[in-house]
Amino acid sequence: MNTDLKVSFYLKRERKSAKSVAGEKAVYPIVGKIIIGKTVAQFSSKLKVEERLWDIKSG
Repeated sequence: MNTDLKVSFYLKRERKSAKSVAGEKAVYPIVGKIIIGKTVAQFSSKLKVEERLWDIKSG
């Protein structure tokens, strides 16, 4: 039985034409994903962040 646990956070980027824009800066919602074995659950954090502030490697 595989019980590996993985947790990740990422920006939910949309098409360029559908961006939420605050001034001239793109703002995207933060989405989380939890994986236990083969079971996946995704959730919204209800937070938004500018793309330039998001560090892809650290999430």
